[in-house]
Amino acid sequence: MKLKLALAGALLTFGLATPALAHPAGGYAPQPAAYHGQRQAWELIGSQNVSLRKERDTIFARGHDRHRQIMICVYRAPVRMFDVDVRFKNGGHQDVNVRQTFQAGTCSRAIDLKGKRRDIRTVSMAYKTIPGFRFGSRGGFGQHAVVRVYAR
Repeated sequence: MKLKLALAGALLTFGLATPALAHPAGGYAPQPAAYHGQRQAWELIGSQNVSLRKERDTIFARGHDRHRQIMICVYRAPVRMFDVDVRFKNGGHQDVNVRQTFQAGTCSRAIDLKGKRRDIRTVSMAYKTIPGFRFGSRGGFGQHAVVRVYAR
């Protein structure tokens, strides 16, 4: 009898834990779902919580990998993106015109980086929050948007 109770408890625990493991904390996907299954997977190089007061943020890339393309994804709340400036470890930079309004859960196109594979240092973004959307977490009214930059 004790074995049956222990087995039932283990199955119940596993059943409750599995959905929690399927999605990371914060409720957003680990990488853009539309781009799964392509030849080379997208990897997260950095993320930033969008501030209601600021209109420019910089994401510092992790690691020293070389990439050919980047993609910008927005989660939790809409953001109007104006400009993106990618700076490389060798001192060069590439200005990307991304005039687009991102709804929560959407991504930009795959943006090609000039030259061969590049080592990204920072990605600076100029944006504006969407008027009428309530930011903040008081009483559950709205959430801060999260911008993630992926590269491959």
